[in-house]
Amino acid sequence: MKEEEGGRRRRNLLRNFLKAMGVAILASIILISIFFSSAMFVNVPVGYGLILVDPLTKSIQGPILGPTWYLKAPWVHGVLIYYAVDSIGMWGDGTDPYADYPAVKCFSSDQLEMTVDVMVRWKLDPDRLLDLYRNYPNLDWKDKTIASVVRQTMRFVTANFTAVETVEKREYIAAVMKDEIWKRLQAEETLAGAIAYFEFDLRNIGLPPQYTAAIEAKLVAEQQKLQAEFERSRILILANASAQEKIIKAQGEAMAKIIVANGTREAIRMAIEAAGITNSSRIAELYLWVEALKEISPNVNVLIITTGETGAPIIYQLPTNSTSSP
Repeated sequence: MKEEEGGRRRRNLLRNFLKAMGVAILASIILISIFFSSAMFVNVPVGYGLILVDPLTKSIQGPILGPTWYLKAPWVHGVLIYYAVDSIGMWGDGTDPYADYPAVKCFSSDQLEMTVDVMVRWKLDPDRLLDLYRNYPNLDWKDKTIASVVRQTMRFVTANFTAVETVEKREYIAAVMKDEIWKRLQAEETLAGAIAYFEFDLRNIGLPPQYTAAIEAKLVAEQQKLQAEFERSRILILANASAQEKIIKAQGEAMAKIIVANGTREAIRMAIEAAGITNSSRIAELYLWVEALKEISPNVNVLIITTGETGAPIIYQLPTNSTSSP
């Protein structure tokens, strides 16, 4: 009896051991499957490229562009590289959480120190990601190269302008900085021509407060000078226009007098011919009397009777038509 009970216990122990071993093996298989699955399946998001590094074959392949899932060998190392629009911000004193670096300290051609705030944006060419990774396996081209080129180029550009010109020609200086930085990034061999898109924003050029006040005063004085010159030109133009108006008016009045004189002469000639009188001077005198009376009282009708060539003219006022009683 004791032997049978002992054998039963041994069988139960063996059965329990085998069950435990089966559970452990199954758990190990599940864990290994999960590990290999996580190592083999790679999610490549939008804007990323996947580089495959195989230590066994010592090869580098890719990129596989997202969005996608990629199945690789477990021993192959996958490196995700962001190639969409990236940026570097340089402003403030470096404590701003939205700035990657502090503002760039530059000098003008007249040796005045200034702080320049900028924002730089770029996009990588996906076809160049493999060459870029070979040159920067730590993916640090942003800090090592792009930021360095931006700082160096900005200092080179500002050294060609005076402090006053950095205020007066800010837009032009920003354009020069952008062109020069873009040229140097393209010429940088380690970047392998991977910069496909580039933008540059000149946020601010900070000068010492006392110098800024002096520049503003100078600009105000120049604006006032320009305004004074404009007012002077405007006054001269108005004066010239007024003089021209008077000249034209005088010419018109002179021409009108000539026309009146010609008309008067013609009227006297016609009167002499109609009257058959040889004393033209007398006829002319009478005509001018009548015209003078018309100017004095244009609504009065008169009758002029002459008493001979040398007699004084007799002038009668003719009654006008009226509806009132006598």
